[in-house]
Amino acid sequence: MSNGSPPARRRSTTGSSSGDASSSGSTRQRPAVRRTATGVAPAVRAEPPLPVMGTKLVCSAGPCAGQEFALEDGEYVIGRANDNPICIPDTSVSRKHVLIRRLGGGWVVNDLGSGNGTLLNGEPLTDEMPLTHSDTLVLGDTELTFNDNSNATMMMPMPTAPPPRPGRGSTRSSAPAAAPAEEAGGEVSGASGAVPRRPGRPETRVRSARGRAAVTPQDPAAQQRKKRLLILTAAVFVMLAGLLVIMKVQQQREAEVEAQNAQLAQQRREAMDSLFQEAKNSIRDGKWMDAKAKLLELQEMEPNYVQLPDYLARVEKEIPNQQALDAARSSLEKNQLGPAATALAKVSKDTQLFETVRQLRTSLKDKADKRVREALTLLEQKQLDQAKAITDDVLVADPEHRDAKVINEEAARAIAIRDAPPPPTPVKEAPKPWDQAVDRFRDGDLNGAMAMANACAGKSPQCKTLMAQLGDFGTLYKKLEDLDAKGLARLLDLDKKITRGQGSKLSRNAGTRAANIFFKSASAAKASGQYGRAMDNAQRALQADPSHAGANNIVAEMRAKAKDLYLQAYALKDTNPEDAVPKFREVMAMTPSEDETHQKAKSWVEKLK
Repeated sequence: MSNGSPPARRRSTTGSSSGDASSSGSTRQRPAVRRTATGVAPAVRAEPPLPVMGTKLVCSAGPCAGQEFALEDGEYVIGRANDNPICIPDTSVSRKHVLIRRLGGGWVVNDLGSGNGTLLNGEPLTDEMPLTHSDTLVLGDTELTFNDNSNATMMMPMPTAPPPRPGRGSTRSSAPAAAPAEEAGGEVSGASGAVPRRPGRPETRVRSARGRAAVTPQDPAAQQRKKRLLILTAAVFVMLAGLLVIMKVQQQREAEVEAQNAQLAQQRREAMDSLFQEAKNSIRDGKWMDAKAKLLELQEMEPNYVQLPDYLARVEKEIPNQQALDAARSSLEKNQLGPAATALAKVSKDTQLFETVRQLRTSLKDKADKRVREALTLLEQKQLDQAKAITDDVLVADPEHRDAKVINEEAARAIAIRDAPPPPTPVKEAPKPWDQAVDRFRDGDLNGAMAMANACAGKSPQCKTLMAQLGDFGTLYKKLEDLDAKGLARLLDLDKKITRGQGSKLSRNAGTRAANIFFKSASAAKASGQYGRAMDNAQRALQADPSHAGANNIVAEMRAKAKDLYLQAYALKDTNPEDAVPKFREVMAMTPSEDETHQKAKSWVEKLK
């Protein structure tokens, strides 16, 4: 070594081998077992080690820079401890830093758990690695270069398994090589004890003297046992195969049955779902009886079907409502409004058929209005019984229908008048003295009538009154040509009073003259739109002369006009009663009190006040 450094301690491994005699007399040599600090390490099967020449470590940096450390066979612990084969006095180096050892034909290096770690060619050393020529090791501040001029490490085989890693306090092993192996079944001795040798397999063949193998003959009994064993094994195999086939067939049958049952269950479920859906569709269409039949059928199939009890309860509740609605619909088709309203009243308020109820109520109201219009037409046509029957039916359906009430009252009053019993026939009395005077006046004998009335005036007040009336009539009659309409009306009025409305021959001329005057006034009033005054003058003309054609035409025209005006007022009575009342009053003025239109207009005026 250079620089006076102490030579590195060398650890040599020696071993001996002994030959084992085989059956042919040949010898076998066992590989040596080398002991390390952690125990006995198995020998690596490799080629015999090649001679190493000039292997060393050169310190290129650190406290030992320039020193060289020769490496021979063995293990070298490098660290700061003085007892290390290679001591590096560097505080950055651990006491036991790395281990370099000979392995096969080369060298390997391993870190011993140093504090600062080791770098091999700039890479951290984490496991045992082989060393090649010019590799660089960095231990703290110290740098070592591995030189192997013989290039022996290039031929080193890789170990099959890394040896145990020694601890920090371990030292280079100084145990001698393992002793020669003993015969088969012997032990390998070492520092830690004997390692038993694994016994070899029994051989059925032996080597002949010429080196050829000879087969040892077998026992016939053994062959027979072997044959029976084979037969038994085959039988068991056949039985197992048959059992497997039977199990497979059984499984297939069970699977088929299960599939069929599942299919039947699915079909049954689909049938129940379809039946339930049909029931719900019937409910949606309002066909509760059909829905009940389907739900009962479903209950027979599956009593615990989901939602079935709820739907059955709804059906049982709605069936009476449906029956009532069907009855109401049938009654409306027959124009029987009362029974229709009675049937609708039976429907419960919380029914789910509220839309049908609303439609039927609307139809009932429309039917009622239509029937009232029909009753009004029948009343005008004097078909009193039909008009009253229709309004009676409407009032059962709607007791507050105002038009139906009016028509019903008018029809009832007309029927009462029509059906009233005739008055009893008066008993014919003895002629009165004044009756003879009236008969004379009716025949046109004014003077004779006055004489007869004067004769009985002292005996009877009637004769006295008749005498005064005849005197007034005579005075006006003498001025017939000069009388105006008012005077003529006075003359005709006296004539009616004297004759008790029958008229006399003397009033004909006055009536004709008065009728012409009143007709002219009626024509003028009609032309100016004063229909009430025109009707009044035309009626006076007819009172004076019932056969006056012009007056009759005006009366007929005014009656038609009064009906049109009545219809206008009737249309306004609900929306604008303030405008309807004056029109009803004008109708009353245009028609006589006994006229039907006059009576209807009068009743509306009283109701709309």
